[in-house]
Amino acid sequence: MKNKDAFCLCVRNCEKAMYSLAFSIVRNNHDAEDIISESILRAYKSLDVLKDDKQFKPWMLRIVHNTAVEFIRKNTKILLAEEMEDAAVDAKDNEIVSRLALRDAVESLRQPYRTVVVLFYYEDLSIAEIAKVTGANAGAVKKQLSRARNMLQKILKEKPQRSRQKSLNRL
Repeated sequence: MKNKDAFCLCVRNCEKAMYSLAFSIVRNNHDAEDIISESILRAYKSLDVLKDDKQFKPWMLRIVHNTAVEFIRKNTKILLAEEMEDAAVDAKDNEIVSRLALRDAVESLRQPYRTVVVLFYYEDLSIAEIAKVTGANAGAVKKQLSRARNMLQKILKEKPQRSRQKSLNRL
């Protein structure tokens, strides 16, 4: 990557993924934004380390992941995630209720399961890319995804009424 305009373009292209990853780890909007800012600064300072421009997104997400983990280690008291924005949709819309219930279930997962689910299902990263981002090997990522799926299935089966009621309350 030769210039800062190219760097800025690459950052803009993976903004959503960076936010999703940071938020999935710290579960707080303000802290996620701080982590992204710090990660962008770190990435820009160490841009010469990036050997292949095509690997920018996994490289950047790795920096975000490491920055977020470092943040958690430094700050033992993490605030709970902020409430989702109010939805101006009828409460009987089952698709929205289901999505909110699923999002609640994903947010209830502990680390590293929440991170791999967000990266795989929400950010469409491959197992190999997730392994690069998290520093785990591909086999470990596959196992974490499998366990996360089982946990989600159990959460959604055991507490469908509770999750549905919680989702309805958010609307």
